Amino acid sequence: MAWIGIVLLVFTIAVAGIRRAQRAGAWSWSKFALTLGFMAVICAIITAPLLMNTNSTYFWWVYGAGWAVALGLMVCFIIWARHWKFPNSPQK
Repeated sequence: MAWIGIVLLVFTIAVAGIRRAQRAGAWSWSKFALTLGFMAVICAIITAPLLMNTNSTYFWWVYGAGWAVALGLMVCFIIWARHWKFPNSPQK
């Protein structure tokens, strides 16, 4: 039952962050959707090896490679997202 409280807390924090970003003019729904799609791909990369035979001698190698690829993509995405420019944000 504690997970319900955690989900509500995360939802509340997310809504507060979205509202704060909207007030600052640094919010884009299309980039939010892109980020959610990217996170879905990362989850698929991490969980796909679990569908194979976990007793295989290659399982841990494939699973470790999946995690390595996912972490590398996360770093690349964070670097890429830091350069995003929003149409109504103040220029620096």
